[in-house]
Amino acid sequence: MRSRLSLPLLIALTTAVLTGQGQDVRRDATFRTSANYVRVDMYATQNGQVIEDLRPEEVELLEDGVPQAIETFEQVQVRPAGPQETRIEPNSLAASRQMATGARSRVFVVFLDTYHTQIEGSANMRLPLVRFLDRVMGQDDLVALMTPEMGATDITFGRKTTVISNIMQEEWAWARKGRTAIDDDPREALYLTCFPDVGDTRGIAAEMKDRRREQMTLDALDDLVVYLRGVREERKAVITVSEGWRLYSENQRLASVTQQGGVPFGPRVGVDPRGRVTTGQTNAAGLDRSVCDADRLALALMNNSRRVRDLMDAANRANVSFYPVYPRGLAVFDAPIDRPDRPDSLASDRATLAARQNTLRELAENTDGLAVVDTNDIEGALRRIAADLSSYYLLGYYSSNTKLDGRFRTIRVRVKRPGVQVRARRGYRGLTAEELVAANGPDAGSRAGAAAPAGVVVNPRAPFRIRTAGWTSTTAEGPRGAVWVVGELDAATRKELAWSAGATAEVAVVAADGAEVVSTTIDLPATDGAFAFRVPPDGGMAPGEYAVRVRVRPSADPGLPVSDTVRLIVSDVASALGEPVMWRRGPSTGPRHLVTADPRFQRNERIRFELATAAVGAAAARMLDRAGNPMQVPVQVSERPDPSGAFRWIVADTALAPLAAGDYAIEVTLGDSRQVGAFKVVP
Repeated sequence: MRSRLSLPLLIALTTAVLTGQGQDVRRDATFRTSANYVRVDMYATQNGQVIEDLRPEEVELLEDGVPQAIETFEQVQVRPAGPQETRIEPNSLAASRQMATGARSRVFVVFLDTYHTQIEGSANMRLPLVRFLDRVMGQDDLVALMTPEMGATDITFGRKTTVISNIMQEEWAWARKGRTAIDDDPREALYLTCFPDVGDTRGIAAEMKDRRREQMTLDALDDLVVYLRGVREERKAVITVSEGWRLYSENQRLASVTQQGGVPFGPRVGVDPRGRVTTGQTNAAGLDRSVCDADRLALALMNNSRRVRDLMDAANRANVSFYPVYPRGLAVFDAPIDRPDRPDSLASDRATLAARQNTLRELAENTDGLAVVDTNDIEGALRRIAADLSSYYLLGYYSSNTKLDGRFRTIRVRVKRPGVQVRARRGYRGLTAEELVAANGPDAGSRAGAAAPAGVVVNPRAPFRIRTAGWTSTTAEGPRGAVWVVGELDAATRKELAWSAGATAEVAVVAADGAEVVSTTIDLPATDGAFAFRVPPDGGMAPGEYAVRVRVRPSADPGLPVSDTVRLIVSDVASALGEPVMWRRGPSTGPRHLVTADPRFQRNERIRFELATAAVGAAAARMLDRAGNPMQVPVQVSERPDPSGAFRWIVADTALAPLAAGDYAIEVTLGDSRQVGAFKVVP
């Protein structure tokens, strides 16, 4: 008989296939434009047909009832799927997640609920899922596969679906519901040993197993929603293949179960084979019941109806839509006919079936998805799901609510054209300061002591930007960090009449525990578009995570502020070199260098990096291309003392005329320390 690998292991092997070529350990630097920039995907239909000619002036967007100015408006048409060999496949795990951030790509996760699907269901889904992956997926679409046994961070997005399709065809018997012959989970086996299926403990082990499986599935879905929230703001579709869940509630009988003979479970006093007195929850065979009893009590207190409500709420806030698929088609019974614990009556069995299917419907309805339930045309239903996401509009706006209060903000999109039905993102939850500094994903700000990669992503529409540069040095008190914060108004913003009289910048630095580290105000003259300051003004900051928030108000109209918030991390490891503070010189600055937070430069400008250091020795610098390869572009290195006298600045300066448009970096080394700063040359 052929040995069969478990589905989670095969998915892990798929990850290795997708990421085994050209591993790139560098992290892409992402310069986030603003913490209050929000993207909204909108689906507009009329009489069931997609509307493809909407204009921005026909759309109104409100956040918590307040009209918002739509900054970007674009219709996205999904390109049809092409041959597998023409699809650009990510060559690393980081690249797959970077591709998933593309606003114009649809992102799908196929969640196979192995614990709550019978073998006939997995067989029914074999061809529909394969055809969905091979024929329906668009040229830019990304898909990942997940089961309850996996963690969300284990999934890998890919465009070539042949590997996943092969798994679905070869391992079509992935369903575990009702298949006791393949239940090799040690914890489930322990339950049956602790609670034999006789007498007072009859049915206890089976119920614990079912409750645990439901808990593991919901845990996995919770984990997936949290993960997808950090992948991107645009809609993510989770195709959930499952027969639904019973949504177990508290069971006092399970909580107070006794041993055979009516003796409650609890610590026992005994004598071991060596004659020593022992205490513990053991039986005559020496079995330790502590694990069983701990699980039994925890599982007895479940409230999964509330958990699913919380899951739907989290999905709405993360812009995740569930598309549940009941894989058995038109089913009559819930429990397998040959299952020993089958319900006593057909009415009870049908009630359980209806409850499971209703859970799937509610999950879809409350996350703006579609449920495929009570139909044998599963393949046709999957095509409708793809069509539902085939043409949409991308809207972007800067929220007028810049508070870091952690509250949910409702979004409502209305179309002025009569008869048009609109589905759009329902809202999002604003971040707190603590969540901002602890957020997952690429760092928006500074990671003191770490080398930055040679790659830049920047939103050209941002009216204001922050850039930070950190340096951790050794002091008598231990490692302490200094951070230089640079704020800069975009050139287009400075040309607006409201900014002609100058501005005032309100700065706040908040620690992870919510404590305010710095709060200050900086006057910004009309002639200056950028400013810089050090945090703290002297001394150093304790290692940890912080959030830097800057709000700039124009003097002529304080009611029109712009703001940005970034995360920074002060390392607990001292570095000889600090991160680079970026300067520019060119036609817009005259003969002087000006500090800048915008990583975009033109070929007629010069770029300067300044890095703090207290180490002795000579530094060196070189230009790198996007791939990290050295270039024959000279970089001049000098130094200057800091006015405080406590350290000096390493200065790396070069002209950009020899470079074509693209991403580059300057690498500065001093002894064993190395820092790399990324920038972009634009036409």
